[in-house]
Amino acid sequence: MAREVTHEEHGPDVFDEDDLADQGGTIAICRCGLSDDQPFCDGSHGATRDEEADVVYKYEDDDDENPRRVVEGFEFAAEE
Repeated sequence: MAREVTHEEHGPDVFDEDDLADQGGTIAICRCGLSDDQPFCDGSHGATRDEEADVVYKYEDDDDENPRRVVEGFEFAAEE
């Protein structure tokens, strides 16, 4: 499975000791791109559990009824 992630930021996030304290002493960084608490994980990756292999998905924040759609016309490179 793959996801198209639209980024709006143009630089890195810098973490300091206050970030650790705010997160209870540990940090979980979002890797799915869906968290509303970027760069921290908020559990939004649960929505990806039923994604199929070799399908590209786009998650839309502005579509409450159908936030996920399949991206058509995308082909994965063949594995050698």
